[in-house]
Amino acid sequence: MTGAPRAFLDQLIGRQGHLVHRIRAKDTTGRYALYFIYVRPNREAAFLACISGQGEIGLEDHGDVLASCYGDEPTAEVRGFLHERYGFDV
Repeated sequence: MTGAPRAFLDQLIGRQGHLVHRIRAKDTTGRYALYFIYVRPNREAAFLACISGQGEIGLEDHGDVLASCYGDEPTAEVRGFLHERYGFDV
């Protein structure tokens, strides 16, 4: 990685990749999008219960959306951002 060192929170999220969920869902405009959401351990059970059902959920009510893009696969921009900021290869 080049540039400034990653912030402490970014490093923490990078070490907890198992808590980052890749979700494909329709957004409020009806278009399919990919969301990468970090869910803290104490909220994960409630988050998993919500996404297993049907209907609308507010992703930001359950965690932090790290990145998103339209389509079925992450864009080069999203891949680069997640790698640079958190060390993730998606």
